[in-house]
Amino acid sequence: MGYSKSKRQASRVVEKRNFSEVLEEYRDEIKKSWMFKELCQSLEAYRQHIVKIRCLAIGSFHEEFSAKWQLALLMELLDYLNASKPLVSLYDPIFTEEDLTFISQFEGWSVDEHLSSEWIEDTGRILFFLPHAPLDLTELVLSKEQPKYWLANHFVAHTDRYTKSQLFETYPLISKLVNSLSENVPRRDETSLTDEFTTFVPRRRRKNRQVYREPQLDYSKINSKFQNCRLLQDFQHGELLRNQPWINAFSDLALHLID
Repeated sequence: MGYSKSKRQASRVVEKRNFSEVLEEYRDEIKKSWMFKELCQSLEAYRQHIVKIRCLAIGSFHEEFSAKWQLALLMELLDYLNASKPLVSLYDPIFTEEDLTFISQFEGWSVDEHLSSEWIEDTGRILFFLPHAPLDLTELVLSKEQPKYWLANHFVAHTDRYTKSQLFETYPLISKLVNSLSENVPRRDETSLTDEFTTFVPRRRRKNRQVYREPQLDYSKINSKFQNCRLLQDFQHGELLRNQPWINAFSDLALHLID
């Protein structure tokens, strides 16, 4: 019985060592990547303002491949920001006991489903990092936590399966940000459908064909503390994120400035 217990303890030590080794390997890969270099260049102008990181929807980094890469990026960002005592707030309902134990070893790191009022009052100094966050969570965080620096799914790319009206009705805050970005980043449905219509509809039938037009939407009616959104980094339209060791861990990742 004592042998079995010792064996289990030894196994845990090996697992922890392997996790640490893998994490260090992933951090090294990220640190030398063009993706990270361009991200740091885009953050440089705001580096002195950002003193906290809020990380949501990261997954279980002891259980999931993508989550390990996302944790590695989080830790490299902390090194880049050069905070002497970095404050990190994390939450994911699927965190395991191992994840929670890992988080507890870092001073200034905490697990928070909801931000405290002190953090929300300081939201202009927080980098929000939400890898692969679902739209309902994104809408909730935009409403409750009022982010400014937003490193997460590209708002336009992540919502292009919706029409403007659908997005307006279902996720109004996201739709307002997408509309703000639309002058610089056209939606795929607007370009591809137009091309398809022009190419395949015979000229003699165009006059009789009813073309769906999006209704005029009044985004000013959407109550929000922000008015604009700028894209600071999309990693060369996502090219720097593809065909990399992290596979899909950072697909559609982009850095936004919401103000």
